[in-house]
Amino acid sequence: MTPEGLIGQTITVSRPAGTNRYGDPLPPAEHPVTDCVLAPAGSTEDTDRADQVSSRVTVYTGLDADVTATDRVVLPDGTRWAVTGEPERYRSPFTTGAGVCVINLERVTG
Repeated sequence: MTPEGLIGQTITVSRPAGTNRYGDPLPPAEHPVTDCVLAPAGSTEDTDRADQVSSRVTVYTGLDADVTATDRVVLPDGTRWAVTGEPERYRSPFTTGAGVCVINLERVTG
């Protein structure tokens, strides 16, 4: 993770922009999501036919964060991660408009 800690981080969401009329991919659209908490969620290693490490991170951020299941995320340290599953949004039953968005990320290396 980053040397400044896990709380109050800004992530960059990279969203596929589709293809042009020739079928070539367009550059992704990017936007920041601020005030995130990054929580390491473990890793696994597969050495059966390749040396692969799957690492996971959970991001906690504001309820209305603009993140979808097809997005990629760049963490403050520059590493690129895939969003796994739909972001989970939990609304507070006590305060209108309050809640948290939980985003599960995964990165496979090797």
